[in-house]
Amino acid sequence: MPSPADSLSNLPPTNNTPPATPRPGASNLALRVLSALVLVPVALAAVWFGPPWFSGLIAVLALAASAEWRTIAVLERAGLRMILIMVPLFALVSIEVAGLEAGLIVLAVGLVLTVGTFAAPWNERSWALVALLHVCVATIAIMFLRTMPDVGCDLVFFLFAAVWLSDIGAYAVGRLIGGPKLAPAISPNKTWAGAIGAVVITLAAAFIYAELTRAGLRGAMLAALLLSVAAQLGDLFESFVKRHFSVKDSGNLIPGHGGVLDRVDGVLFAAPALALFALLFGTDFILWR
Repeated sequence: MPSPADSLSNLPPTNNTPPATPRPGASNLALRVLSALVLVPVALAAVWFGPPWFSGLIAVLALAASAEWRTIAVLERAGLRMILIMVPLFALVSIEVAGLEAGLIVLAVGLVLTVGTFAAPWNERSWALVALLHVCVATIAIMFLRTMPDVGCDLVFFLFAAVWLSDIGAYAVGRLIGGPKLAPAISPNKTWAGAIGAVVITLAAAFIYAELTRAGLRGAMLAALLLSVAAQLGDLFESFVKRHFSVKDSGNLIPGHGGVLDRVDGVLFAAPALALFALLFGTDFILWR
């Protein structure tokens, strides 16, 4: 008579291997791509149509970025929270109506009010100052660029293209080559290879653009170099802030990307850099010949 063990041995084999699950990295990349497919056309359309569509887009982004700063830096005082929300919006309206100087005056008033919020401890006020400068200077800069006569639309297109190409170059080359870390204490995943790749790809795109359009080659190359470096510094700055406050993402508004600050950190540094470049050296790199 067969034993229980023999009976069990005659049973058909079962497959206890758990079903394969998609890797988190692959899933996150898919979300990032899908989000980009939705958001990029919206951003480009807003740039193309200009105010009020572009102004509305920047207002939404400034509000979201300010709200994320309030959460990250734990800004609890109502006065500071209100200043951080309202000053970028007033600056946006002021620069559209009265020009760059009006926007800068609004920013200056906001900074004074922030310092003068004595009900808040200095540590909280100092981070509110950083947040205000981070969001408001970029808001003023990008509105100044878009409202420049004749070349405003092309300037913002150039800005977005340079920042996006720099991000893509850093990610692709960094993943492909790896190597020494760029700033391991701040952002462990960034490498020197990725940083150099970002610059090279952005410069190559600027060269092709200048050759095709007959725009100023030297200006295009210098602007592209400046924007790639500025975008990477913006990324590192946000990584530093999040690490300081032990925060992984600035928010969860954009699937696959985290918060608004996670998505526009490069633009927040690159827009002021391009505005300063245009003021100092002109816009020959945008004027097609």
